[in-house]
Amino acid sequence: MTIKDLEYALWLNAVVPKDTEYIINMSKKNGILYEFIDNELEKLGYDRIFDIEDDFVEDDEDGDYIEKFPHKNRFIED
Repeated sequence: MTIKDLEYALWLNAVVPKDTEYIINMSKKNGILYEFIDNELEKLGYDRIFDIEDDFVEDDEDGDYIEKFPHKNRFIED
């Protein structure tokens, strides 16, 4: 993930520009660490955006999985 990708992910999740600048500056110093960014976002009062929860993926009785749609945007890097 690049700084531009991070900036875009923060914009998608409605992080205000002042907080976005803070997160980007911290990421430039420390590197782009998802756990660190999510912790900083929580400190600022936002939801975690890089934490991939298994809540929206459940196994079906047939062994297939069902993906529920999360209630907010999630940035998942493949």
